[in-house]
Formats: sequence, C-alpha cells, structure tokens
Amino acid sequence: MESTKLGRTNRRTWLVAIGAALGALPILHSLRVYLTPDEQEHGHTVALGPIDSVLPDGQHKQIMIDGTAVLLSRVGPDITALDLTCTHASCPLKVDLGIKRILCACHGGAFDLNGTAVKAPPTQPLRRFETRISNGELFLRIPARGSA
Repeated sequence: MESTKLGRTNRRTWLVAIGAALGALPILHSLRVYLTPDEQEHGHTVALGPIDSVLPDGQHKQIMIDGTAVLLSRVGPDITALDLTCTHASCPLKVDLGIKRILCACHGGAFDLNGTAVKAPPTQPLRRFETRISNGELFLRIPARGSA
C-alpha cells in the first residue's frame, strides 16, 4: 500500500512541476522580449565595406540603407553621413554636387554639404548618422526610427 502512495506522490509532483514550467514559459518569453534590446527600438550598425573602395578620399556617395537615403562624404579621415530627409517637412532631398547643395523640391529649402540649413523654410540641420572605421572597414550606425 505504501509503494502505491509513493508512486502517486511522485507522479503528482512531476505533473505539478511540468505544469508550472509550461505556465512559466509565456512569462519568461515576455520578459526576454521586454528586456532584450530591439533593433527597431535601439537601431543597428551596418558594415558598408572597405573604406577606400566604398568612399575614396574627397568623394561623396549617396546610398540607401533600410529605405533611408544617406549622403556619405569623406575628407581625409573625416566621414560624414547625412540623412537625406528634409528637416522641415520630411521630403526626400536631392544632392547637387555642382552647386554644393542638398535641395528640397517640396518647398525650395537647401542645405550645404555639411547638412546646415542655408535656405528657408528648413531651420534645423540634417540628421547625422554615426560612422566609424575599424580594421579598414566603414560602419554606419542607423538609429531607431523616430530617434534623433
């Protein structure tokens, strides 16, 4: 009689443990999602390739990253990456290297190649993306959507 009781206790304990574990899975998953940095929330870094082939010294290059137009500029060791979205009305911008301006067709605004607003209506400079060179490779940090 005692062995039957012992068997049921072990089975019951085992079933309770399995039930508790299964019940905890959704909670643990929710915590992982909540505590793990998300690319949409925190942004990400993109490897663009060898710096000398991607962007030779003294050059400008327009690229698309995740649906965002970016102007890369290089003068010696200095790399600039500008978001080609107007700070006035979020219109797409066009680069005109002949006049060294970034132009907005929506309202006639203009920026210089450093991203400074030089013709109204925009008053804010273009958003800059962080760049870095590591082992000869160029990396571009894309911030989360909606962050400055």
